[in-house]
Amino acid sequence: MHLKDLTDYQLSGKRVMLRADMNVPLKHGIIANAERIDRSLPTIKHILSEGGKIILLSHLGRPQETGKVQAEFSLKPVADYLEEKLNMPILLVEDLEVVKKSNEPFIMVENIRFYKGEKGNDSNLAEKLGSLCDIFVMDAFATSHREHASTTGVVSFVDHACVGFLIREELEALEFIDKAKRPILVILGGAKISTKLSLINALTEKADYLLLGGGIANTCLSSIGIEVGSSLIESSVFTEAKQLVEKDNVLLPDKVLVALNKESDPTEVNVHSLTKEDCIFDVSPEYINSLEHLFTKAETIIWNGPMGLFEEDRFFSGTQAVANLIAGSKAYSVIGGGDTISAAAKAGVLDSINYISTAGGAFLKYLEGKPLPALLALQEKALESSGDGT
Repeated sequence: MHLKDLTDYQLSGKRVMLRADMNVPLKHGIIANAERIDRSLPTIKHILSEGGKIILLSHLGRPQETGKVQAEFSLKPVADYLEEKLNMPILLVEDLEVVKKSNEPFIMVENIRFYKGEKGNDSNLAEKLGSLCDIFVMDAFATSHREHASTTGVVSFVDHACVGFLIREELEALEFIDKAKRPILVILGGAKISTKLSLINALTEKADYLLLGGGIANTCLSSIGIEVGSSLIESSVFTEAKQLVEKDNVLLPDKVLVALNKESDPTEVNVHSLTKEDCIFDVSPEYINSLEHLFTKAETIIWNGPMGLFEEDRFFSGTQAVANLIAGSKAYSVIGGGDTISAAAKAGVLDSINYISTAGGAFLKYLEGKPLPALLALQEKALESSGDGT
């Protein structure tokens, strides 16, 4: 893919709009995991060191597009964190007109999803954003699969657009997928299977083993007639889930951890002994450990999605077991997605992972082989520039 790089431009005195991914988990207004912010720092520091003036865009969470600030989704904790990291003031603004008039070296626009038209890729908002800068830098790989005004639409309204260091790093790291060494073990968890069906089917063609957990596994178990009680399932995709289970390389848990509710202590149960009163909250660590031989002989391991309700310590053991086996494997390991990163951090294995992708949905789409709209827009802009000699 032909994309312009940040280093292709002279940045001194330029207004550089940086679309970054600062969508970090917050607990009581405090950043719980700053991985995504920290991964953007090389791009930020390069722009500043070259004399560029930053206009940073990001979203955080899923606020309503009301045009007004919603305190729980404010980027202020992110601005405070960056001020400390960079040892410089950051102007956090709500009004885009203020951005146009300001000459501050670092401006952060409030959560871009507060602005009407962001998710609908409104051309008026995209044009307004484009008018604020000399160069647009896309460095939010995690949102590159979304056709939003700040990721895709804005590219049509700027003269110069390129990728930052993080996206370039992500793309180079993920290129291994097409030439990954076998055996390939993929671990896929999370709540919903409906949004990942095409991905899972694609992965069954690429992976030697596909280990399922979380709500995805619950739905598959229920689709083949296994009682799962009040566990999270999606009955609307039973037909597709059943077809998936019939594939030889798809692995479903035979033991799970159940409880009456998330406040109750879990009990390990064989899936064939589940009752209507049970609710699955995690995969049994004993089951995961029984698959140690697969982790041992794997040459490539890809992990996306926790095995259960990992945020609760009592339902973390299945995810912990997966993390431990990946950390102890000789395989080249890649993990992707916010929840997966948080789970790996909680398990204390981040330093043992070969590559950590900041993306969730974009990571999965890339694995599936689908194009990413934001990168396609940047490629078109790069081809335009090549055509006119710039």
